[in-house]
Amino acid sequence: MVQNYEWLPLFENIRGVDTIENNLAIFTFSEIREQLHQFHPDFFAAVRSPHKFNFFIIVNHFAGECRFKVDMEEYDVKQGGNIFYCTPGQIVSIESVSDDFDAHVLILSEQFIESLLVYLNGSIPFNLDFRRRIVVPCSEQEMHMQNVFVKTLRYVLLDKDNPYLLQVTQHVMMAIFYASDKPRMMNNSDGGRTNADVLTKQFLELVKSNFRQERQLKFYSDKMCITSRYLSRVVKECTGSSASDWIERYVVLEARALLKSTNMTIQQVSDELNFPSQTFFGKYFKRRVGMSPKEYRRVG
Repeated sequence: MVQNYEWLPLFENIRGVDTIENNLAIFTFSEIREQLHQFHPDFFAAVRSPHKFNFFIIVNHFAGECRFKVDMEEYDVKQGGNIFYCTPGQIVSIESVSDDFDAHVLILSEQFIESLLVYLNGSIPFNLDFRRRIVVPCSEQEMHMQNVFVKTLRYVLLDKDNPYLLQVTQHVMMAIFYASDKPRMMNNSDGGRTNADVLTKQFLELVKSNFRQERQLKFYSDKMCITSRYLSRVVKECTGSSASDWIERYVVLEARALLKSTNMTIQQVSDELNFPSQTFFGKYFKRRVGMSPKEYRRVG
């Protein structure tokens, strides 16, 4: 039987884990291993059984060996110098971990990833289907970059009194992305960018400019002079998410920002985003976020 876990709050209470709200946790495995054995002995038993979780995990593995399964496919990693990706909904089980295994582990909520992807994809095409990239071997230079990233992020998270801590964290992660080779590889030459990449970039730029007024896919496909079905397929192939999902992400991200950072009433937020009524906006928001705009403003 596959178990479902929400472990982010668990990590927030462990010494040596740096966190921000319920959005992100980062730690070095060797620094918390004994605490997990002592205070959460059921943790290791749980991860050895097939399970799902509701967040993203990025593991910067630099020492030791491990063997694990993701969606029934086994991965046997014999040495450090890899990055592992796991996404919400995948079935994961840890078969074995050597005594000298160590890694930097980054846990990201779906909400945090969603806001980050909107920013990244608004400017350059980026294949975000992590399911195709479970284990990625890294060069020495890439591992060095990852270590710099970890140190920078953990330093930023020390400043708990910064009212813009979440925004700073988002921009640190974007800076690391833009400093990597991926953007240069994608924009290095026209030959390196497929027609699908170009169309996806055009679509996301249109969404960024029009999502407050236009939420229908047909509006964007007409603007691009292609069919809605073709647009949907291209965007899905390039990003791992449908075109409609991207429109919705922009709308919900803006709604969240307006609810949390302005004094606008819920009716005014609804009007700003061109919803036909506050009731319609409330149902739309709750379907995507899991709580009403009023609840989100209070506790989100």
